[in-house]
Amino acid sequence: MKKGIIKIYESLANWWCRCRLRNDNFTIIANTCIAGIMYHKLGKQFLSPTINLWMHDEDFLKFVHHLYEYLAKPLQFIKTDNHFPVATCGDVTIFFNHYKTAAEAEEKWNERKNRINKNNLFIICSDRPKPDTNKLITHEDMLSLKEIPCRGKVVFSTRHYDDIDYIVPLPKDKNGDYVNMYMFDKSKHLLRYRWEQVWDWVEWLNTGKVKLRK
Repeated sequence: MKKGIIKIYESLANWWCRCRLRNDNFTIIANTCIAGIMYHKLGKQFLSPTINLWMHDEDFLKFVHHLYEYLAKPLQFIKTDNHFPVATCGDVTIFFNHYKTAAEAEEKWNERKNRINKNNLFIICSDRPKPDTNKLITHEDMLSLKEIPCRGKVVFSTRHYDDIDYIVPLPKDKNGDYVNMYMFDKSKHLLRYRWEQVWDWVEWLNTGKVKLRK
């Protein structure tokens, strides 16, 4: 019974998001599974290669600053201890954590990168450090995203800067001054992801502007 109620609630919530959406044929480039979640909620085709995978934020910044140069490079799959495929794309490492085989990951990557809409591009990342360097995404890193021509951008961060209007605040990780990995947790009552609770992401896709929820 409870699962049925949750399913109905989520269906209604997704329906309302779809009713509010005025934009279409948009590409969301993200370094986590969030792009796939958004497309799924809105019932839209995946017009992005960054679906069901993740990258370290440090690598992702390089990737989006030279997006089309990286997309022109072939994937090179490497051996790791992970139970899912991992590939390099130039000097960037991509973790295909929701794919079973390298062949499947490569097929979907190539198929979806050809669907990118350069004129309706959105970018999402966060400020988590790369484990082997523990290097935080800096203010300058976040600010540099302004150089990228796109409709909208968002950085999930625990930090605030007056000169950056695309930061979405999320809880701090217990190990450092960066966002908590549980950003994809859902609240027990509203059944919304943490980022949904603080950020009107549908309005962002409509206007490119970050509107925080009160």
